[in-house]
Amino acid sequence: MTETLPRAAADGLPPAAVPPAMSRRAKIVCTIGPASSARERVAALVGAGMDIARLNFSHGDQQEHAAAYANVRAASDAAGRAVGVLADLQGPKLRIGGLLGGAAVLAGGARLVISVSAATGTPDRLSTTYAALADDVSPGDTILLADGTVELRVLAVSPGPPGEVECVVIRGGTIRDHSGMNLPGVAVSSPSLTDKDVDDLRFALRLGVDLVALSFVRRPEDAEAVRAVMDREGIRVPVIAKLERPEALEQLEAVIEAFDGIMVARGDLGVETALERVPLVQKRAIDLCRRQAKPVIVATEMLESMVERNRPTRAEASDVANAVLDGADALMLSAETSIGRHPVEAVTTMARIIAASETLLDPSPSRARIDSLRPQEEAIALGAVMVGRAVGAKALVAFTLSGAGARLLAAQRPALPVLAFTPEPRVRSQLALVWGVETFLEPAPADTDEMTAHVDRAMLELGKAEPGDAVVVVAGTPPGTEASTNTLRVHRLGQR
Repeated sequence: MTETLPRAAADGLPPAAVPPAMSRRAKIVCTIGPASSARERVAALVGAGMDIARLNFSHGDQQEHAAAYANVRAASDAAGRAVGVLADLQGPKLRIGGLLGGAAVLAGGARLVISVSAATGTPDRLSTTYAALADDVSPGDTILLADGTVELRVLAVSPGPPGEVECVVIRGGTIRDHSGMNLPGVAVSSPSLTDKDVDDLRFALRLGVDLVALSFVRRPEDAEAVRAVMDREGIRVPVIAKLERPEALEQLEAVIEAFDGIMVARGDLGVETALERVPLVQKRAIDLCRRQAKPVIVATEMLESMVERNRPTRAEASDVANAVLDGADALMLSAETSIGRHPVEAVTTMARIIAASETLLDPSPSRARIDSLRPQEEAIALGAVMVGRAVGAKALVAFTLSGAGARLLAAQRPALPVLAFTPEPRVRSQLALVWGVETFLEPAPADTDEMTAHVDRAMLELGKAEPGDAVVVVAGTPPGTEASTNTLRVHRLGQR
């Protein structure tokens, strides 16, 4: 993040061309990096429509992330709207070591050895710092390098120490220093939460991040290790599971139940599993998350060509549109905003595609079903949407301490605006990830009459409605407690 910022040929569209943040319902996650971490650039991303800033702990150091965090908070306050901060933990990222000359060409049919060491590699002898490699793989297993472009097959294993794996090159190509290494179909023994992750997690929690993403999740129980660290720190925030490993796909419903949301991380997912499965996983994950009223992010290479160009390809525009039409809560920009030449323009372009795609969404409630795990809350949310349509309401309003009521409303994908009022700044920022939810800080009411008065004043002051307009309010009662959503009220503004 201390590198010189790349200069864009055209870094942003004229303000009139940028859709207002809430003229679209799907949210935008932007990865902060060298191209976007400066104060003025972060402010420009917020102005263009960034809803969540992602701090990628696979790159940069903690001091750089702290500076980026401060810039996001300042830009959010200046813009007067919620922008959440997501800490994305690196996880057990497997890599080869350094290479002589910085790169090597591996020819098809050639044999090589991967040694567990920090030695400089050559085309016939690579190194890795992953100490358990020789313990995890067996003859016949596949090792992929450089995002799957180079394929090796394991011939023999010498456990060591230091541990060596003899391979034959099945599909050759060029690899570079510290290229990523994937082991599809192999039960990797390293835990999803590494020692580095624990240190980064503690730092991020103390910093004040709103959400945490755990990489390479394999099973529902992986959430417990993260929450154990949170409990020791005395700070709980939602934990997002990144879908990258095939083991997680085998227990997808249980993983979604255990975590607070999902990120479909299509890069590693497309290497660890069959490429043709990725679109199917994306659609299934979105559907299951909506059934559980949990946010889902679609990530990786959404507008990849905009890392260099000021305009995406038609295929990328279609990819974004399809994720919107599938019902994703949020879409993520990675290299486009972290190291790309056009970070602000990438956000404005994504916002325009989202807004255009949403004109095709069905305005009727799309989940006319009641979940047996929470029938009361689901019934109230569905009822609020239907009542809102019947009485011509201007908005659906959730008074919430935890954000649950707003998430239940959003899971119905209503045509009406969804407004969430909360006294909790962190909940306000967390709801910035949830489809269609616009959030505002509001003191906790003492009783339902005061809650109605708060709605009256806030809606009129914000210009969201006029006196006499109807709104549908859902809340947990008594107010001020984290009760389940159990109240639905139709209120006409200005009438007590």
